[in-house]
Amino acid sequence: MRLACLMAGTGRRLMPLTTLHHKACLQLDKRRIIDYQLSTFERAGIGHKTFVLGHGAVELSRVLFESLQNSHFSLLNNPLYHSFNLDWSAWLALHQDDGPVIYYEGDLLIPSSLLKEVNNHPDEICVAMDSACQGIGANAWQLTPQQNGICGGFIALVKLGAAARQFVVEQLAIQPYEGEIQLYKILQRAFMLFSTTYIDTAGRPWIRIDNLEELRRASLLAEEIVNS
Repeated sequence: MRLACLMAGTGRRLMPLTTLHHKACLQLDKRRIIDYQLSTFERAGIGHKTFVLGHGAVELSRVLFESLQNSHFSLLNNPLYHSFNLDWSAWLALHQDDGPVIYYEGDLLIPSSLLKEVNNHPDEICVAMDSACQGIGANAWQLTPQQNGICGGFIALVKLGAAARQFVVEQLAIQPYEGEIQLYKILQRAFMLFSTTYIDTAGRPWIRIDNLEELRRASLLAEEIVNS
C-alpha cells in the first residue's frame, strides 16, 4: 500500500519557528516530528511512501534521504505551494499511481495501531475519525458518517481503494486550486458513493501540530502516541 503524505505547507501558524525550517523538522521531546512520523509508518507496515514537498523542501528531502535509505519512497516538488491551496498538493500526491493509496496530512502524529488498522481494512474506503473529537483544532472538518449514527472529527487519514482514488483524482483535476479547499467535500461525496468504514481512535491519543500550543502538547505526547 502506498502512503501519500502532504508536506508542502509553510506552517505559518508555527512561525517564527518555521520561517527557515520545515514544520516536520521541528524538535519534540526526543526526536523531530518527521522521525516520529517515519517510525509510525514503519511500525504500521507501510511500504511505498510519496511525499509532496514545498516550503523547506531542501532540508526535509535531506532528512528523508538520510532516514529512508533502505525504503521505497518518492518525492514530489510543489513549487506552487504559496499560491495554490491543498487541493493541488492532494492531486499531485494521489494521481501518481493507479492503485490504492492512504491519504495522510503531514502535520499529524497518530498511533501506529490506527494507521495499521486503516491500512489493512478491506473496504474501498477507510476513514480515521475521533468520536470524542480529541485533538480537534479550529481548522478541523467535522464529518457525519451515513452509517451507525456515528459523528466525529475527521483526522485527515483515509485509505482509498483504486476506484475511490480515481474518483477523487478526477474531481480534484477540475478544481481552481484557489480559495476554499474542495478536497474534503470531494471525499465526503466519495464516502457516500463507495463502501466506507469509519475507524474510531477509541481513546488512542493523536494530535494535529498546527500551532505553537499544539507543538508544546506534541512534545509531551509524542512517545505515547507513536507507541499506542
